[in-house]
Amino acid sequence: MKTQGYIKLVSSVAHHTTSVIEFGIIPGEKTPWHYHTLFSESFEVLEGTLEVRLNREVHQLTKGDTVTIKPNAHHYFHNISSEDCVIQVTISPGNTNFEHALLISKGLAKDGLASAAGTPKKLADLALFVYLNNSKMVGLQKIAAPLFNFLAARAIKKGRLKELEMRYC
Repeated sequence: MKTQGYIKLVSSVAHHTTSVIEFGIIPGEKTPWHYHTLFSESFEVLEGTLEVRLNREVHQLTKGDTVTIKPNAHHYFHNISSEDCVIQVTISPGNTNFEHALLISKGLAKDGLASAAGTPKKLADLALFVYLNNSKMVGLQKIAAPLFNFLAARAIKKGRLKELEMRYC
């Protein structure tokens, strides 16, 4: 299965208490260290393998394996294999902004406006992604947080968020 840009909203907080999203992770795709303050995140591997680092623990997940990340826990995920990976992530409590962040990033990837992994090419779009999915940066990345907050606020004011939501959500 080719996973570049693949995403499916399985269950939305608009109708349920959780957000459930299935999406693809290409070989080598990795998130930076981060944490969320508003929700827990549970990953279930549907196809392939995924490394999830949670604080000091490294989890090597394969089909059927799950891991839950509580709010404020530092983590990242990384497809360290040469095969595509498909995961289902459950956000509890559900979060519309998180749903939109993933839908937008994978939509941008399909349209060539983001890397194959879904990292937006425009800095303002990246700032919106970080804002929407409640990602809090850790380590040296924290230095960029004020800039990202400024860029996200400006993009919202200029209507970029509405434009992206209309197109991809």
